[in-house]
Amino acid sequence: MGGTAKILVVDDHPSNVKALRARLSTEGHEVIEAGSGQEGLARFESERPDLVLLDVMMPGMDGYETCRRIKGRPAAAFTPVIMVTARTETESLVKAFEAGADDYVTVPFQPVELMARIRAMLRIRQMYLENRALRGELRQTFRFENIVGQSAAMKKVFGLMERVLNHDVTVLLTGETGTGKEAIARVIHYNGPRSEGRFVAANCGALAEGLLESELFGHRKGSFTGATEDKVGLFEAAGGGTVFLDEISETSPGMQVKLLRVLQEGEVTRVGETKPRRINVRVIAATNKDPEAEMKAGRFRQDLYYRLSIFPIGLPSLRERIEDIPLLASHFLEKHRAAMKVRCDGFTAEALEALGHYDWPGNVRELENEIQRALVLVRPGGKVGVEELSRRIRECHDILRASSRRGTLRDAVAAVERELIQRAFEKHHGNKTQMATELGVSRWTLLQKMKALGLET
Repeated sequence: MGGTAKILVVDDHPSNVKALRARLSTEGHEVIEAGSGQEGLARFESERPDLVLLDVMMPGMDGYETCRRIKGRPAAAFTPVIMVTARTETESLVKAFEAGADDYVTVPFQPVELMARIRAMLRIRQMYLENRALRGELRQTFRFENIVGQSAAMKKVFGLMERVLNHDVTVLLTGETGTGKEAIARVIHYNGPRSEGRFVAANCGALAEGLLESELFGHRKGSFTGATEDKVGLFEAAGGGTVFLDEISETSPGMQVKLLRVLQEGEVTRVGETKPRRINVRVIAATNKDPEAEMKAGRFRQDLYYRLSIFPIGLPSLRERIEDIPLLASHFLEKHRAAMKVRCDGFTAEALEALGHYDWPGNVRELENEIQRALVLVRPGGKVGVEELSRRIRECHDILRASSRRGTLRDAVAAVERELIQRAFEKHHGNKTQMATELGVSRWTLLQKMKALGLET
């Protein structure tokens, strides 16, 4: 606040107002006066003060009702109200806080105490405003316009997102690793009615069951070794906001039962406690596996799946939206060249062609990493060419261009796959697991491709 603020003083005693004005003015504050609750409301609307000092006992509209009405105004997003009262009984103070007061001071008071309370409230207000500004920046970051794509597959995703934004239902995002599931979840959160609440994310595949339970639900001090203090879980911490459960299919059967209860009952029980706590959050879950296949295999509960998939959204792989690659590449180039302080004039036509020929097993995330790498290598002021791209992309490009001159696109793709598999076979001496890891596919997919191509399995 720079040490000064605009303060509205509402009191029906002119002598009190005069004394407060003298004290506040010496601190550099601007003072606005009102002699009644009704006048205080009018001055609040016209002046938009940073803080209100409000007398409780006034004729007509008393301080409690005035406070209640002030706090009901949109302009009072966070304007601290300090109530000034001679009444010290608990019932009166409780009534003040229930009316929306942020603090109170009893008369007679020491001026130094009043100024300390004002400074404290102004600091809290400043933190709130900074927090709101940061949330505004996040909303700008996670706007629809920042999710890049013009392909039919992505237009379908955008349409589904727009439909679900303002409906407070559970969303299940499916898609391969690197397709941007968390980014989509954040767009839904920051453009929906819960945007003022927190967005908290948990990777369900990164923690053991016991640790994940503590992370999500919280725990009581002493409930297990290492629980040295009470901990609030993510479901409670996100009160009013969104909990993003990434890799939900990696959870154990026991954890799935507990998550099902959270979704059904809207409550959590901390580890070490027996009394449940009510929660108010939206749940968005994500998985890179096929949920129906996981259910058939007995690894994922059917009842939990139906609770999570009230509104499913499937994200396409980059292979399914090749026409978006030039847009995405340019987007990532713009995003990173300023931060990396690199002068770069875009891509050569051949480089864009090479990016379009590659299979992108790591999807959008892999493409972003590739652009960052190219920016490290590009000549200052030049364009990203094929020579700045990774070897695997260059080789795929060379093979596909050569093969495409001799047959159909299917023949060209088969030739590329055959060449890459044979190289991986020689490199890893036939170790299928290591081959699959290098090629960015599952072991099962590799074996199927080798069989289809007539290669040794």
